[in-house]
Amino acid sequence: MKTVNKKRPNNRRAKRPQATVRVSKSDSIKRNFSISWRPLMWTALLVAPIAGITGGYLWIQNPENLTIKSVEVTGDLSVLNKKQLQPIIESYAKTNLYLLDVEGLEKKIESNPWVHSASMTHVWPDKLTVRIYEQQPVAYWGDKAMLAENGEIIKAVLANKSNDLPLLYSPENKGRNMATGFLKIRQMMKGFPVKLVEFKEDARGSWKIKLENGMTLKVGREHQEKRLKRFMVAYQESLKDVVDKISVVDLRYTNGLAVKWKKGLTPSSIFKG
Repeated sequence: MKTVNKKRPNNRRAKRPQATVRVSKSDSIKRNFSISWRPLMWTALLVAPIAGITGGYLWIQNPENLTIKSVEVTGDLSVLNKKQLQPIIESYAKTNLYLLDVEGLEKKIESNPWVHSASMTHVWPDKLTVRIYEQQPVAYWGDKAMLAENGEIIKAVLANKSNDLPLLYSPENKGRNMATGFLKIRQMMKGFPVKLVEFKEDARGSWKIKLENGMTLKVGREHQEKRLKRFMVAYQESLKDVVDKISVVDLRYTNGLAVKWKKGLTPSSIFKG
């Protein structure tokens, strides 16, 4: 029997020959030098503001750019004169608001004994407002200083001495306590018709108060506030009509007070009838 070898069909497809693409010289150059613009665009967006800020910062660092052109001094000033502060402010204001030494200027102004505090306000682009808070004197502190309303000692005196303010004397080491005491007395005697003109404290801490009509209050060194309150009660109840006839009121008693009348007067002549 004759064997016939049959060829099995080849299921594999014959590969087609690939087409050859010709690339011109100009296309090759374009591919080699092609640029992606998106990253560059984002980079530019980031760099531009930084460059602008840097340029602005360098520009404002020059004190001749945007120089301060206007300075306004405000505040309720009764002792200080704005002209006194002008040379100080002008010496600091020869620059722009950004470079202005605010802290240095405030300290320089506050070195004036009549200035309690100072504050600065920048009004862009070229105006500076200086607010002055003046010390308010309420009494003379010896011959060379004054007591302020807030209890501070002012190392200066008024150019024109005012007789409306009382005179205080105290040993140096007791000054602050006396200042506090005077402010309390001032408040307690607010409704009293006779003005306080002198308040003294000796080395032992004993108080003596002199009033405008010549009357003296001997308060002592203990329970001072309590004793003054007792005097105010006695004034309302029995001394109101004879206050101008009193020379001395001694409050150094536990539960009362003693009255010394002016020369030539006696209780019988004062309270007759």
